Formats: sequence, C-alpha cells, structure tokens
Amino acid sequence: MDFRITADEEQVLFVIVGHLNAGSAPTTEELSRDAGRDVQGDVEALRAKGWLLVRDVDNRATVIGLSPMATAAVSNLRFGRRET
Repeated sequence: MDFRITADEEQVLFVIVGHLNAGSAPTTEELSRDAGRDVQGDVEALRAKGWLLVRDVDNRATVIGLSPMATAAVSNLRFGRRET
C-alpha cells in the first residue's frame, strides 16, 4: 500500500490537525472553507491511504481522528523530517 501524500493532501492534513487540536471534528465542508478550495477528493484520498478516520455524522462526512500512522507522520512533518 502506498502511504505517500501529495502537497495538497499535506495542506489539508494540517487544516484537519488544527481542527482536531481545537476539539472540533471537521466536516468536509468546513475543511473546504478553511482551505479555500474543495478538499473532498483530498479527504477521500487520505482516508483511502489510511491516514484519516472519517464517519458520517448527520449525513455529512466528518473527520473524527487521525490513524496512529498519521499521528506519527504529522509529528515528523511538523519538524521537517520526512520519512519515505
């Protein structure tokens, strides 16, 4: 399985992390608003790669958390250490 992410997916990932750190489970609509573009495709790609936990809440795709792999990777990305 390929876990690599694109620059656009990385940007969305950090928007998601901001929401989760603030105690919010963001919908794809909220993420699109904050990213300034439609991010539904990026969210689905991150989910398919095993980075995100997404649930349907009130018929809206909602990110409820990061996978353990994503949590470790985000820590590495924040400090500029990209592991491939």
